[in-house]
Amino acid sequence: MSFLRMGALSSLLSEPLVSGFTTASAIHVIVSQIKNIFGIKLPHHKGAFKIVYIAIDFVHLIPSTNVTALTISLIVILFMVASNEILKPWLAKRCRIPAPTELIAVIGGTLVSRYLHLEERYEIKLVGQIPTGLPSPALPNLDLLRVVAVDAIAIAIVSYSIVMSMALTFAKKHSYEVRPNQELVAMSASNAVSSLFSCIPTACSLSRSLIQEQTGGNTQIASVVASGLIAVVLLWIGPFFETLPRSVLAGIIVVALKGMLMQVSDLKRFFREDFLESLTWICTFLSVVLIDIDIGLLVGIIMSIIALYLKGWKSYSCILGAIPGTGIYVDIGKHKTAIEISSIKIFHYAGCINFASRASFKRKLYETIGYISRKSTSKTHSEDSSFQDIRTVVIDLSCIPHIDYSACKLFKEINNEMDLIGVAFFLAAPSDRVFDTIMHADALGDGPFQTFPTVHDAVLFSQGKLDMMV
Repeated sequence: MSFLRMGALSSLLSEPLVSGFTTASAIHVIVSQIKNIFGIKLPHHKGAFKIVYIAIDFVHLIPSTNVTALTISLIVILFMVASNEILKPWLAKRCRIPAPTELIAVIGGTLVSRYLHLEERYEIKLVGQIPTGLPSPALPNLDLLRVVAVDAIAIAIVSYSIVMSMALTFAKKHSYEVRPNQELVAMSASNAVSSLFSCIPTACSLSRSLIQEQTGGNTQIASVVASGLIAVVLLWIGPFFETLPRSVLAGIIVVALKGMLMQVSDLKRFFREDFLESLTWICTFLSVVLIDIDIGLLVGIIMSIIALYLKGWKSYSCILGAIPGTGIYVDIGKHKTAIEISSIKIFHYAGCINFASRASFKRKLYETIGYISRKSTSKTHSEDSSFQDIRTVVIDLSCIPHIDYSACKLFKEINNEMDLIGVAFFLAAPSDRVFDTIMHADALGDGPFQTFPTVHDAVLFSQGKLDMMV
């Protein structure tokens, strides 16, 4: 994927998609910790609606809650909330080193469990055996490649999307840039090396990433230190944490997910900005929560593509008028000081003109300038009172990023219609890309088009031409 420069696909991960996806993923993580918080044994579910099934089982199993496990979880949650909301902000003003409250909770929970024998006395579930040492490096069995190839592609796409979603979330929070292809290279290198040690595919852990970010780890050095500590744990001190209650870890994880869950408030902002963005958020969120992460991600990407297409297809158009004493032309519907120039209609259009939108462009043009095509009515030009005084139509191309060959053919059709009724047809202010397309069409016989570098130039030329006609 990195070799093919597929990092550009991350552009499909729109802000509503990332927000809805990470919020729903946080709910998945919280649901996975319910059994540890309440000290109950929930049946394992997978596939669509697994969260619904887990919720139903949880309601049935609430009477069997381990009160001690729930108490431990609540104590840890209260401790972490107090440290995040009170202690850490207070220390941040007096010390640059963040308080390691998560580490304190882990070590404290381990010691309390060890010396109070929580597992034997209260049936508290512990982390359990942590093997020491690292497996010997060995090449993976390449004969299995045919069996796992399809699943590997799906895993790679989902893993990369999760990594980029988290990266974009943190980048927005801490104001830095994420390079999609660089992330692909990093993931490729990590998976290539880890495959020699029988590791599972590398991805991004939502809970661990949030905990590291909340403890002040914002650079690669934090990951180096964390990796070093994990290596120390695996090689030497792993057995010390075997008595750590899972309810302690569950409490830390739940508090760490607060920021992700608060992204629900983004939905209100998306509703204000654009309905399609809010719809993308809702569809992504519900799909991830109700169906599964991979299907929800696919639904979110599809919704982003649909929203992108609809936004590109949805255009803006208006009639421009001149600001007196200047060469500036603005929407006469939004600027009271703008004056429409006599005998000239300046049509402004924002959006692409291509084979899919050419009919819409022509319809909007004719409706806006008040022209009734002879093809659609039996009226003649002289009978059309709203258009009979017009001698020039100018198309402002300044906000049109792209046109195709069919758009040039459309310009020719409009030009021919205008010629029949004695109206001049001008194109103005095209970008270099649009101008090149017009010139190519002209060379192929679909011109000539009278094109001007600015709207004001077209107006001045038109006024001179009208004076000569008078």
